[in-house]
This record gives sequence, C-alpha cells and structure tokens, in this order.
Amino acid sequence: MRRRMRYAALLTLTMLAAAGCGSDGTSAGSGDAGSGGGGPTLTITSPADGATVSSPVKLTFQASSELGPPDSGKDHVHVFADGKTDQYTVVPSDTFELKDLGPGQHTIGVTLQHADHSPAGASAEVTVMVTGSGQPAPGGAPPATDYGY
Repeated sequence: MRRRMRYAALLTLTMLAAAGCGSDGTSAGSGDAGSGGGGPTLTITSPADGATVSSPVKLTFQASSELGPPDSGKDHVHVFADGKTDQYTVVPSDTFELKDLGPGQHTIGVTLQHADHSPAGASAEVTVMVTGSGQPAPGGAPPATDYGY
C-alpha cells in the first residue's frame, strides 16, 4: 500500500511538471530572445490605432527578438495593408514607411517571421485614416517584396 502511494505521488508530480511545458515538452516561447518564456511579441508603437495620418505613413514597431535581413538568420517583419497578407514587404528593422496608401481608412498589419519566412507567432495591426494625396497601390496594399526568396 505504501509503495502504491509513493508511485501515485511520483506520477502526480511528473504530470504536474509536464503540464507546465508545451505539448512537445518544451516551455512556451523557448528559443525566442527577449520573450521571457511567454512567446514572441510584436507591437505597433506608431501610429496609434484610430489615428489620422498623412501619406506616406511612418510605421514603427517593437519586437521581442532581434530583427535583421532573412539571410542573417534573424527574425524579420512582414508588413501588409488591408488584410492582404500575401502582398507583404519584408522589413528587417523596427521602422518602415508605407508609401502608396491612398486617402481613406486602412488597416496596417505586421507579422513576426523567422528567417525562413515561417511565422514566429506574433502579429499586430492598427486601423488608420490616411489623408493627403498619396496614390493608392493596387488593392491599397504596399507592393510585395520577396527579395528573391
């Protein structure tokens, strides 16, 4: 009886330890620099959601991992407009200027990507009202840039 209780206690401790890990046994966010174990993060710091801006739109964001060009092996950001995630621009830094967004309401989205362009798991978006005389890109999105990848 005593032996069964020790076995049950050991089994319970093992299950509790496993519950604190991801399904594959790794902690959530492991390997993501600056994530603090909570997974990668990406935040648009400017413009604010709901802001009225002029064209071109200066975009700044903050990522939990160090950014760089895909060929450096570092994460980068995909920037797109109006939900057109397949029409993105690769951005290896924390600033970007969206040219060609015409007047009107636009939703600007960003996703954190690994060097191989696979999703790192973080994204953000803001909706802005663009004023000025910028010429809209086809579909209102920034031009796609694949940098040969």
